[in-house]
Amino acid sequence: MTSAMKIMWARTLGILRSSYTTAFAYAGFLAGAGALFAFALEAAEGGTESLAVVWTSSAAPVVPLLAAVLSMDLWSEELRTGRISMLLSTPVRERELVIGKFMGAWTATVFGLVIFLATSIGFMAAFAPALLSRVSVLGFVPGLLALALQSALWCAVSLAASAATKSVAVSGLLSVSLTTLLPRGIWLAILAWSPTGRQELGAMPIDANATDMACGLVSSATVLTYLGLTLFALFVNSKLVACARLVGRGARQLRMSTAFTIVAAAVLAASSITLVHRLDAKLDIPVGGTERKTFSARTRNILSEVRGELVISAFMSRKDPHFRQTAHLLRSLSREAESVGGVRIQVRYVDPVWDIGSAERLVREGASRDSLVFERGRLKAYLPLSEGIDERKCTSAIVRLCMPPQRRTVYWTHGHGESSFDEYGDFGMSDIARELVGDGYRNLPIDLSDKDQIPSDCALIVMAGATHDFSRAELGRLDSYLKTGGRLLLLMGSSESGGMTSLLSTWGIKPSPLPISDGPTITGTDIVISDFAEHPVSAPLRGSQVILERPITFTPSAAASESGTAVDRIGYSELALSQGRCVAAVAERGAGTGEDVALRPTRIITVGDDTFVANAQLESRANANRDFFLNCVAYLSGSAAVAEDGTRTDRLVTGLDRDGRGRLLVFSSAILPAAVFVLLALLIASGRRNP
Repeated sequence: MTSAMKIMWARTLGILRSSYTTAFAYAGFLAGAGALFAFALEAAEGGTESLAVVWTSSAAPVVPLLAAVLSMDLWSEELRTGRISMLLSTPVRERELVIGKFMGAWTATVFGLVIFLATSIGFMAAFAPALLSRVSVLGFVPGLLALALQSALWCAVSLAASAATKSVAVSGLLSVSLTTLLPRGIWLAILAWSPTGRQELGAMPIDANATDMACGLVSSATVLTYLGLTLFALFVNSKLVACARLVGRGARQLRMSTAFTIVAAAVLAASSITLVHRLDAKLDIPVGGTERKTFSARTRNILSEVRGELVISAFMSRKDPHFRQTAHLLRSLSREAESVGGVRIQVRYVDPVWDIGSAERLVREGASRDSLVFERGRLKAYLPLSEGIDERKCTSAIVRLCMPPQRRTVYWTHGHGESSFDEYGDFGMSDIARELVGDGYRNLPIDLSDKDQIPSDCALIVMAGATHDFSRAELGRLDSYLKTGGRLLLLMGSSESGGMTSLLSTWGIKPSPLPISDGPTITGTDIVISDFAEHPVSAPLRGSQVILERPITFTPSAAASESGTAVDRIGYSELALSQGRCVAAVAERGAGTGEDVALRPTRIITVGDDTFVANAQLESRANANRDFFLNCVAYLSGSAAVAEDGTRTDRLVTGLDRDGRGRLLVFSSAILPAAVFVLLALLIASGRRNP
């Protein structure tokens, strides 16, 4: 960097430091990004996105506005006041002046990003310390660098717009249009025109680029594209500044020559960008602590127990918006299997356009496009991308291929107002039923009034929110099934759920007639459950949140006892609690007597909410309800390896209830921006009084 660039850099920072526009820009940026961060945290609750990715995606839409406001009058003010003539009279090249101003504007923009990062971490330390304690600050660095790379382009574009006019208002409108309105307007038009819209195209490329880099997926084409466009914008900027020298005779021809040069540079930039995209190389970089894919104990246990070789084929286009995330998951899964010394996983990528031979083979074998194909010898399992791909689904596919259990049918009672596993409405259970199928179970209805014996392949019976009483004969048949080592999962919305109170009492569980209406809440009608007991079902969920709608509570009945023989003794255990009150419990008779058929222990799990895994509850992903239910099923069916840990360790859990989210929103989007504005305004006023 030359001395002229350094002088212009320092001069630009001095101008920004003494301008009230800078105070408005920082306050507005912090308010917008802070509000987006608070809402994004709520939307990501219970999902697999990391805190660093949520932070990056919150700042990305607002950074162009910050860069535009900081840069919009840096040249137009020089043109309006005539100071441009003095600058151009010095023996300094235009590009040095342009680079100096660009460095000043970019430094100020990056400083705003650093402030937002520091305050976001501070708010997490204050409002969600448990979340921040599980991540590393270094994990935010890739996202910060991605936003800094994008802000370089926005500053360069805004400076070029500023050099095109003397009017600050016109320059500001032009800068905002080029950096924000035009790119997002074009993207919205593409979404509206495309028949499949966002489902096919994914997120806006600018936002997707930032989040990809934040999680360690670095594309050489993306980096070179931003650098190339930034250089092109700076070139245009220098040519527009040079036009200020062109006065008098011949100026028109020189301006036309300058315009031709800019067009030629645009063609060169477009050609270069096309070339780098054709030669794109992608790097999967593990980043410090927060973004590195970690797997649950369940997944590691399964991978270590399975032997042999497993081939996973990603049958999808490399241009698919889900390709990068899917490839990242598969590579991480392969590395994890290698690290635990179990199954060898070979990952293949089959593009339907370029890998025609392999694609035809997969289609002949029954695979569909946009799916993952798991192959172990002659056995195959298919996972369509349309159903979403995550660690649990991949692990379940491996279990189906390599570890087939004996009892694999889940029977659902019906005829008493229960929620159905094949109902697709808000209160249906079709979503969780698909999860069970993914884990290798079958879902079938069962009529307890039928005199036939309960099938031997029954892993467990699910009773989901019965509103009409079971007959005495039905309760007797269910009781007989339980006495022979049966397994029951009962979801209760009230203590009288199907007249089950008397039956449960004989098995050690007593439901409470009154639901809980107080405690940590998100919507005002639900209760946040984060206190889990030390039990194979619930212990792995510590750090997660289960959301129940006005749950009922349970206490041990007189039948539960610590005395008696191992065969007859009924043990009662709490699974989940709300302010010391049990909302999910398990009763077990014959624990420790062995897992053979004759002495199979009886197990009953009750949950005090009959809708906690309904489709509407699972849709938001802002809870661990799905994991809790699947852990219950795994424990009841006797799949100890599955029940060991059913939750994903990379799940984002803030631990914030409704009041905590409200405080975070107010502090991040109102109090902090106001404080920053007042502080900067006071510093600016003080500097103007004491030049």
